Amino acid sequence: MKELKISRRGFAQTSLAAIAAMYAGRSVQAQESQSAKEPANDRPAPRKDASTDAIVDIVNFCLETTYDRLPANVIAITKQQVLDTLGVSLAGQNAEGVTQLREFTLHNGGRPDSHVWGTRTRVPAHEAARINGTMAHALDYDDTHEKSYVHPAVITVPAVLAIAEQVPGVTGKDIIVAIVLGTDISCRLALAGQPGVNPFKIGWHNTTTYGYIASALAAGKLLGLTKDQMINAAGIAYHQAAGNAQAHIDSALTKRMGPGFACSAGVLAAQMARHGITGARGVLEGPLGLYYQYHKGHYNREALVGSLGKQFATTDLSFKPYPSCRGSHTAVDAALAVTRNPQFSINDVKSITIYNGPAEYKLLGDPVATKRAPKTNVQAQFSNPWVVATILNNGQITLDDFTPAALQNKTILALTQKVNTALDDTMVTKGGGVGPTRVVVELNNGRQLTETAMTAKGEPNQPLTPAEFEQKFKDCAASAGLNSAQIASIIKDIEGLEHMTQASRLCEQLVKSA
Repeated sequence: MKELKISRRGFAQTSLAAIAAMYAGRSVQAQESQSAKEPANDRPAPRKDASTDAIVDIVNFCLETTYDRLPANVIAITKQQVLDTLGVSLAGQNAEGVTQLREFTLHNGGRPDSHVWGTRTRVPAHEAARINGTMAHALDYDDTHEKSYVHPAVITVPAVLAIAEQVPGVTGKDIIVAIVLGTDISCRLALAGQPGVNPFKIGWHNTTTYGYIASALAAGKLLGLTKDQMINAAGIAYHQAAGNAQAHIDSALTKRMGPGFACSAGVLAAQMARHGITGARGVLEGPLGLYYQYHKGHYNREALVGSLGKQFATTDLSFKPYPSCRGSHTAVDAALAVTRNPQFSINDVKSITIYNGPAEYKLLGDPVATKRAPKTNVQAQFSNPWVVATILNNGQITLDDFTPAALQNKTILALTQKVNTALDDTMVTKGGGVGPTRVVVELNNGRQLTETAMTAKGEPNQPLTPAEFEQKFKDCAASAGLNSAQIASIIKDIEGLEHMTQASRLCEQLVKSA
């Protein structure tokens, strides 16, 4: 895909603007410079003929894609996506927001179609997708596509597995294909919408907003929908599409529920389309289609449909080695490097300074007083002072470091009081992605230990090893009470997912033994 030009003015003036800059992956100065070069009316005209809408190309791509057409590396990474998503979901099954949503759903009842992961309870497929999508995103430990700032697995895997349990005869190969499609479509939808006006600037949350259409098409693929039904499913999903960024600013539980809302709506949209309900046809490029209603006509068609079936977003995925906001991961890596310095002793630390570019600074370091003493696990996940202090003190950071008890740890809180955050406009990543972080630790004897992490572990150029994927899953599954035999069995099944003939078996194994 071509590199996208992104122009937005004045992002540094509000916290929302700063998050938008993170989604763009560039400095405010670079954005303003870019905007000066772009004509204000440089936008494609809406397509009045729905038969030429890009949704037709995307639906054709869905219908034509088979397992045999997928590259081997795409298949391998997709299986890692499944393992990773089920693991982080199990770890998040009792997180705030998940437990309330599960209780609410069980109170309402319904057809026992699909499993709520980690339980023997079955609920309607769309309800299972909502709970499981929320569970998968609850700990902020899920995969990312950094160029588009989308978390594709949490808006794809829950919808696909919910339908897989409902439809007889779905195989492991079918699951892989549907997840590949959902991943690729969600990332393309987001990448195409970034030129001119990033959706986050006007309040959209990429993962949620684009997850509606992507999950509908992934579910529709498993349901065997026709071309017209697939377009209708996308139109029905678009009519429901939402997902605001205020939840990020307010650290609200709806931030983690957004993917669940998208998955649920996508499953419902595909099911409704199969039953003859129609949706808009000019879903993406009609006069009031997604890119005109939500983006005012600012989008890049080449990013949307270019190289469909030849280039897959799957190969650009990043997987998280640490359970915190992806933007904090260079801070974690830099802090880890400090701890490996033979001159370092936590007892000798006088002060700590964390340097970031505009996006990460505003999102993860400001206001510093609040970031030093997070009150909730969401606040801790988005606090560089918290993650750096934890690393320097513990030598690692785990799920246990974001529990209510951990947030009361006096030793860590004393250390966060020594942390300062600073803005460095040069610390940005060209083309998008997590920005660099520089950590400077000043010792009582006046010496300074400085470490800089330019990119984050888990990116395609620094991938997790198969052993690291397995260990992450083992840790997450064990935290949910699964025993070693169960964990080994699940890992084996996912490693050979393409050979599975009864796809629903996956969800049945996610319950701890009595």
